Amino acid sequence: MKQISREELYELVWRKPMTKLAEEFGLSDQGLSKICARHAIPRPPRGYWAKLEAGKEVQKHELPPCPSGTASIIRFTQSGQFQRKSRESAKRVAQVVVNVGKISIPGTLRNLHPIVAAWVDEHRKEQVERRARFRARQPDDLWWGEDELADLSERDLYRFRVTSALLKGFETQGGRMLEGSIRGKLKLEVSGEKFEVSVVEKMYQFHGKPSDEPKGWTAFPYHHNSALAPTGFLRFTITTYLGTGVKKEWVETSKLNGEDLLPTVIAGFLLAGPALAARREEFAERDRRIEAQRVAEEERRHLAQLEQEKWRLFRDRAKDWEEAQRLRSFLAALEANPHSLAEEIDGMPAADWLKWAHRKVEELDPLV
Repeated sequence: MKQISREELYELVWRKPMTKLAEEFGLSDQGLSKICARHAIPRPPRGYWAKLEAGKEVQKHELPPCPSGTASIIRFTQSGQFQRKSRESAKRVAQVVVNVGKISIPGTLRNLHPIVAAWVDEHRKEQVERRARFRARQPDDLWWGEDELADLSERDLYRFRVTSALLKGFETQGGRMLEGSIRGKLKLEVSGEKFEVSVVEKMYQFHGKPSDEPKGWTAFPYHHNSALAPTGFLRFTITTYLGTGVKKEWVETSKLNGEDLLPTVIAGFLLAGPALAARREEFAERDRRIEAQRVAEEERRHLAQLEQEKWRLFRDRAKDWEEAQRLRSFLAALEANPHSLAEEIDGMPAADWLKWAHRKVEELDPLV
């Protein structure tokens, strides 16, 4: 069982997306959302994380006072199924790590993976073009024109080298690199399954003085929220949802650098394919169950309609029988008093008309 204060959960909710946070507690994002609602914990609105990632201004809602009758300590109990999946996932990753082996991070930009090498060329080309435009500006041009593009920083170069080693190691194990952007967003494929990942600088909320805020740590400051500062560590994340119980984020630490972490990250990427295939099969099985239930329900309704129709026909036949009995009595009364009949009825001789009437009665009687 894990317990946490209402204030701590509030901070966590605004620190990472609900889907990722929910996995840590062994819950679905909807389950965690219900807990937040029950304890009056505000959550980021839709689009919050995309705006934050794009460096746009976002607003954090304040935590209101704890409602009367609501506990300030929240207790989470991980389900046995979640724990079992987590253990199985960790065991599979450990097995694949052995096959991956050691991954070396290059010390230079030589022999980079083609995707990463293209990023370096992209930066160099943009840098040259900006400098040319900057030098071509006239003195009376607007002072807030486009700035020159800075050189790649040590953090940029490190991220590029690590990403190159990651992709090469991944492809050596049978994976495929499909596309990637200089922001660190990558699209990969393994076992026929496509998924997206990110290799980016892990950031933290900066609370110091503006003069102390890190400057020039990257050539791409517009890729990051200006209110966040770099930690000096990379974060590797599978951004495609794989289901609960599957680890999909790894972060460097002071005790675990990129070279030590890469085999585990590559193993996690390699297992993303089977995880997605299993999830697709789960959805397919769910769809089959839903379809079977729909067919069974349709069959039940059809049988009920048939039953109603049989009952209606039965009652209609009973009414026809009663009607036939009544009509026979009427014909018998007519035949008992022949003087009441005209010589011709409806264009027919009376005798022929009586035969016609008897025949129609016999046709109406269900017992005949």
